[in-house]
Amino acid sequence: MSSIDTWQLLPGLSTAVFLCQQEDAIQREGHMRWGEGFVLVYDITDRGSFEEVLPLKSTLDEIKKPKNVTLVLVGNKADLDHSRQVSTEEGEKLATELACAFYECSACTGEGNITEIFYELCREVRRRRMVQGKTRRRSSTTHVKQAINKMLTKISS
Repeated sequence: MSSIDTWQLLPGLSTAVFLCQQEDAIQREGHMRWGEGFVLVYDITDRGSFEEVLPLKSTLDEIKKPKNVTLVLVGNKADLDHSRQVSTEEGEKLATELACAFYECSACTGEGNITEIFYELCREVRRRRMVQGKTRRRSSTTHVKQAINKMLTKISS
């Protein structure tokens, strides 16, 4: 997978997947700004990756405020249960704290319904759009135009 892969999962909803660990902070923040839904993945055989979930969620909250962040928590490498350092119960508890769906899977063997993870994320993004009455996002060009207009208005006054 390249650092960003974008594909259409459901009509009208594009989703991007990016590998946070391989990007610098500026790239990561840019992706977080335009993303509407996020899959936070940790390695069940690496407690450190699990412990990075909350700081990453905090970063998302800071960047996306005041919006609630739509996400799904995923424990990967379920095929390596013999090397497990993070229990399923710990993952479920964290997902409850984050108010999100939780899955365990193996990207290597396909164990768990990996496709369902992304469909769940897309369904949740759509639900939140409906609740917010937001069917279409403004383009970044619109945001830039508004920022420039505000600056010019302040300068001229």
